[in-house]
Amino acid sequence: MPTLTNLAVVRITLGTLNFYIPANQVGRCSLVTQVAPEIPRFSQWLGIADEPQQGRHLHLFVPQSGVETGWYLWGQLENVILPGDTIFAVPPLLVRNCHLPALRALVGSEAFSPLLSWR
Repeated sequence: MPTLTNLAVVRITLGTLNFYIPANQVGRCSLVTQVAPEIPRFSQWLGIADEPQQGRHLHLFVPQSGVETGWYLWGQLENVILPGDTIFAVPPLLVRNCHLPALRALVGSEAFSPLLSWR
């Protein structure tokens, strides 16, 4: 039986949605003090509806994403450790039909959230 390992991630909460990114891929995050129109919203990049303006207005940088400007988002970020038994491969049917950028795995036990990765 393979040994399950834990994964250090950043959990991004946008309204009721959670997304996870491996912690070693997150460059930095800061509070937004002045909005620059050329910086996209994380929700727009994901192709989902804009999140409610809850939590903090943040500027997230993930260098390996190829999005040099980073993204704006309204929400919360939290460093968490995911147990290996809560990380699952994306089913082939979902792989073929999902357009969510950088989707690499699903996280959860009853409800599932995307794990995004650029490696």
